[in-house]
Amino acid sequence: MAVVKFIELSGRSSESFEDAVRQTVERASRTIRNIQSVWVKEFEGVVENNQVTQFQVVVKLSFLVGEGADAGSDAAGAATGKIS
Repeated sequence: MAVVKFIELSGRSSESFEDAVRQTVERASRTIRNIQSVWVKEFEGVVENNQVTQFQVVVKLSFLVGEGADAGSDAAGAATGKIS
């Protein structure tokens, strides 16, 4: 039986929303294995001096939970917090 876990993360980019999503997934993949999908829940722009300077996203990642002690992820530390 396959078990999938979901976590919520936030990421930011000065380039675009798309880049923010890519960077968030890339950063999460350093500690989470078997990422299956990403769902963008929220988009937010940071405005400074009447200009959008940062693109922020809140995403939900799903990943396959594996068998054994080292499978799945180090999700205890990565499951909460901001990825920048």
